[in-house]
Amino acid sequence: MIKYHPLEEIREIYIENLDLKHKTIKDYEMMINRYVHYLKTHNIRFAKRSDIIKYRDSMWEDDLKATTIQKQMVVIKNFYKWIRINRNYYHFEDIYEHDVSEGLKGARIEKKHRKEALSMEQARSLIELSKPYTKTLKGLRNYCILLLMLTTGLRTIEVSRAKKADLGTIDHFDVLYVQGKGRDGTDSFVKLSKPVKDAIKEYLFLRSDKNKYLFISNHNKETTTPITTDAIRYGLKNLLDFAGLSSSKVTVHSLRHTCATLSLQSGSSLEATQQLLRHANIETTLIYAHHLNRIKDNTVERISNQLFKKE
Repeated sequence: MIKYHPLEEIREIYIENLDLKHKTIKDYEMMINRYVHYLKTHNIRFAKRSDIIKYRDSMWEDDLKATTIQKQMVVIKNFYKWIRINRNYYHFEDIYEHDVSEGLKGARIEKKHRKEALSMEQARSLIELSKPYTKTLKGLRNYCILLLMLTTGLRTIEVSRAKKADLGTIDHFDVLYVQGKGRDGTDSFVKLSKPVKDAIKEYLFLRSDKNKYLFISNHNKETTTPITTDAIRYGLKNLLDFAGLSSSKVTVHSLRHTCATLSLQSGSSLEATQQLLRHANIETTLIYAHHLNRIKDNTVERISNQLFKKE
């Protein structure tokens, strides 16, 4: 096994020059480390195209998800491309003059949602089950977040980022300005229905802290940080568990899918649902519509009725 790989030093320079979010940089570093470890354990000092293909195949053998393999391949290809472009500037070895990863395929990912939405009855049941917990500040906070996610489709990161100052009104409608996924500022907003606004108002009234964030993790001491996405998932997962709804297909992110599904089922247009979920591309919204159409289609029943038709 190779003790020190030439890509390790290059990796440090590459990571230092990435202009990405901190978490994304850490993810890049982790994926490059995995790749370098593979090369070291297989005594590959300078990878050939075939070596990268074998690495991709090894990830399938390790039962990694298609999305994980695709991300890994994207990172590897970006890494080698950067090395080629910056070879002369950093005096990297001549072998990196050519990008051995160029044109390699990752993993084909079908455009579908991997989490299921709740039905209207399940969503109502979840709300009712959470009401008794609103007697505590923590329970009331989780109730507010649950209502927010079900009615507006907010992501956990968007809930975490929300500040008290983001609450406002537009044409007499209560709104919450949102710092969306991958955004640096609150460049969008969601409308708040009266039950949601009233719950948030009660929650803020009962808080005695000076924290600027709309939701916080610890109500017993003065903090300056927002509630974490992990705390949001933990609190809402407990509610899903209590309702008997948790599964590999139903998670906290299912609340966003539920919002989209209920929007379309209630008669909202694709465009309205796209605006509600703040999808950059309507193709993403269409996935929900296609899913609903497939569920409503009775082709299977018609075939079955013909096959098992009694003479």
